[in-house]
Amino acid sequence: MAPPPIKAYRAAPSIATPTHPSHFRSRNNKQHSSPSAMASRSSSILLVAAALASLLAVGSCAAVSFKTGPGCSATKLVLIPSEAISEVEVKEKGADDFTALKEGPTGTWTLEGKEPLKGPFSIRFAAKSGGYRVVDDAIPTGFKSGSDYKTSVQV
Repeated sequence: MAPPPIKAYRAAPSIATPTHPSHFRSRNNKQHSSPSAMASRSSSILLVAAALASLLAVGSCAAVSFKTGPGCSATKLVLIPSEAISEVEVKEKGADDFTALKEGPTGTWTLEGKEPLKGPFSIRFAAKSGGYRVVDDAIPTGFKSGSDYKTSVQV
Protein backbone atom coordinates (compact mmCIF):
# COMPACT_ATOMS: atom_id res chain seq x y z
CA MET A 1 0.00 0.00 0.00
CA ALA A 2 1.17 3.43 -0.75
CA PRO A 3 1.99 5.91 2.02
CA PRO A 4 -0.60 8.61 2.58
CA PRO A 5 0.08 11.88 0.83
CA ILE A 6 2.01 14.46 2.84
CA LYS A 7 -0.10 17.42 3.79
CA ALA A 8 1.51 20.84 3.75
CA TYR A 9 0.94 22.76 6.94
CA ARG A 10 1.63 26.39 7.53
CA ALA A 11 4.39 26.97 10.07
CA ALA A 12 3.31 28.24 13.47
CA PRO A 13 4.29 31.80 14.32
CA SER A 14 7.72 32.00 15.83
CA ILE A 15 7.85 32.33 19.58
CA ALA A 16 11.60 32.80 19.64
CA THR A 17 12.89 35.93 21.37
CA PRO A 18 14.05 38.54 18.89
CA THR A 19 17.71 39.37 19.13
CA HIS A 20 17.83 42.74 17.37
CA PRO A 21 17.09 45.77 19.59
CA SER A 22 14.67 47.22 17.05
CA HIS A 23 12.40 44.22 17.67
CA PHE A 24 11.79 44.94 21.35
CA ARG A 25 8.18 46.00 21.67
CA SER A 26 5.95 46.37 24.69
CA ARG A 27 2.36 45.22 25.05
CA ASN A 28 1.06 48.44 23.54
CA ASN A 29 3.33 47.87 20.53
CA LYS A 30 5.74 50.70 21.33
CA GLN A 31 9.35 50.14 20.45
CA HIS A 32 11.81 49.91 23.37
CA SER A 33 15.33 51.26 23.16
CA SER A 34 18.35 49.08 23.39
CA PRO A 35 20.26 49.12 26.69
CA SER A 36 23.07 51.21 25.16
CA ALA A 37 20.59 53.78 23.79
CA MET A 38 18.90 53.99 27.20
CA ALA A 39 22.28 54.51 28.90
CA SER A 40 23.12 57.24 26.41
CA ARG A 41 19.76 58.94 27.03
CA SER A 42 20.28 58.68 30.81
CA SER A 43 23.73 60.21 30.47
CA SER A 44 22.31 63.07 28.43
CA ILE A 45 19.63 63.74 31.03
CA LEU A 46 22.21 63.69 33.82
CA LEU A 47 24.43 66.08 31.86
CA VAL A 48 21.55 68.52 31.34
CA ALA A 49 20.61 68.31 35.04
CA ALA A 50 24.22 68.99 36.10
CA ALA A 51 24.48 71.95 33.72
CA LEU A 52 21.23 73.42 35.08
CA ALA A 53 22.37 72.95 38.67
CA SER A 54 25.67 74.69 37.98
CA LEU A 55 23.91 77.60 36.30
CA LEU A 56 21.64 78.00 39.30
CA ALA A 57 24.57 77.78 41.68
CA VAL A 58 26.57 80.37 39.76
CA GLY A 59 23.54 82.62 39.54
CA SER A 60 23.06 82.51 43.28
CA CYS A 61 26.58 83.71 44.02
CA ALA A 62 26.11 87.34 43.18
CA ALA A 63 28.57 90.14 43.79
CA VAL A 64 27.24 92.52 46.41
CA SER A 65 26.90 96.20 45.63
CA PHE A 66 25.97 99.06 47.90
CA LYS A 67 23.67 101.95 47.11
CA THR A 68 23.85 105.08 49.23
CA GLY A 69 20.34 105.74 50.42
CA PRO A 70 18.36 108.95 50.86
CA GLY A 71 19.45 111.19 53.68
CA CYS A 72 23.20 110.76 53.22
CA SER A 73 25.21 113.77 54.32
CA ALA A 74 28.68 114.64 55.60
CA THR A 75 27.69 113.19 59.01
CA LYS A 76 25.33 110.40 57.92
CA LEU A 77 25.92 107.31 55.77
CA VAL A 78 22.94 105.21 54.67
CA LEU A 79 23.72 101.95 52.83
CA ILE A 80 21.35 99.69 50.93
CA PRO A 81 23.04 96.38 50.03
CA SER A 82 21.99 94.51 46.88
CA GLU A 83 22.04 91.16 48.70
CA ALA A 84 20.82 89.88 52.06
CA ILE A 85 23.60 90.57 54.57
CA SER A 86 23.81 91.25 58.30
CA GLU A 87 26.06 92.83 60.92
CA VAL A 88 27.25 95.66 58.67
CA GLU A 89 30.20 97.72 59.92
CA VAL A 90 32.32 100.44 58.32
CA LYS A 91 35.81 101.68 58.95
CA GLU A 92 36.58 105.28 58.13
CA LYS A 93 39.89 106.25 56.59
CA GLY A 94 42.60 106.25 59.28
CA ALA A 95 40.41 104.47 61.88
CA ASP A 96 41.70 101.42 63.74
CA ASP A 97 38.35 99.71 64.26
CA PHE A 98 35.11 99.09 62.45
CA THR A 99 31.94 100.87 63.65
CA ALA A 100 28.59 99.03 63.59
CA LEU A 101 25.75 100.45 61.51
CA LYS A 102 22.14 100.35 62.69
CA GLU A 103 19.79 98.18 60.66
CA GLY A 104 16.61 99.90 59.51
CA PRO A 105 13.27 98.20 58.89
CA THR A 106 13.59 98.47 55.10
CA GLY A 107 16.98 96.78 54.68
CA THR A 108 18.99 99.95 55.15
CA TRP A 109 22.06 100.34 57.33
CA THR A 110 22.84 103.73 58.88
CA LEU A 111 25.84 105.37 60.54
CA GLU A 112 25.38 108.81 62.05
CA GLY A 113 28.29 110.78 63.42
CA LYS A 114 28.57 114.10 65.22
CA GLU A 115 31.52 115.10 63.08
CA PRO A 116 31.95 114.71 59.30
CA LEU A 117 32.65 111.14 58.22
CA LYS A 118 36.00 110.44 56.54
CA GLY A 119 36.01 108.28 53.44
CA PRO A 120 36.86 106.12 51.71
CA PHE A 121 34.99 103.53 53.79
CA SER A 122 35.81 99.86 54.12
CA ILE A 123 32.81 97.64 54.81
CA ARG A 124 32.69 94.42 56.84
CA PHE A 125 29.52 92.31 56.93
CA ALA A 126 28.22 88.84 57.66
CA ALA A 127 26.84 87.05 54.62
CA LYS A 128 23.54 85.19 55.12
CA SER A 129 25.24 82.13 53.59
CA GLY A 130 27.84 82.27 56.37
CA GLY A 131 31.16 83.94 57.08
CA TYR A 132 32.33 87.52 57.10
CA ARG A 133 33.40 89.55 54.09
CA VAL A 134 35.49 92.74 54.00
CA VAL A 135 35.45 95.20 51.12
CA ASP A 136 38.25 97.74 51.30
CA ASP A 137 37.48 101.27 50.10
CA ALA A 138 33.96 100.28 49.00
CA ILE A 139 32.45 103.76 49.42
CA PRO A 140 34.55 106.72 48.19
CA THR A 141 35.17 109.99 49.99
CA GLY A 142 32.73 112.07 47.95
CA PHE A 143 29.74 109.70 48.19
CA LYS A 144 26.28 111.02 47.28
CA SER A 145 22.76 109.74 47.93
CA GLY A 146 21.50 107.39 45.23
CA SER A 147 24.93 106.28 43.99
CA ASP A 148 25.71 102.59 43.34
CA TYR A 149 29.07 101.17 44.35
CA LYS A 150 29.81 97.72 42.93
CA THR A 151 32.19 95.25 44.53
CA SER A 152 33.67 91.96 43.40
CA VAL A 153 32.85 90.26 46.70
CA GLN A 154 30.53 87.23 46.30
CA VAL A 155 27.89 86.39 48.90
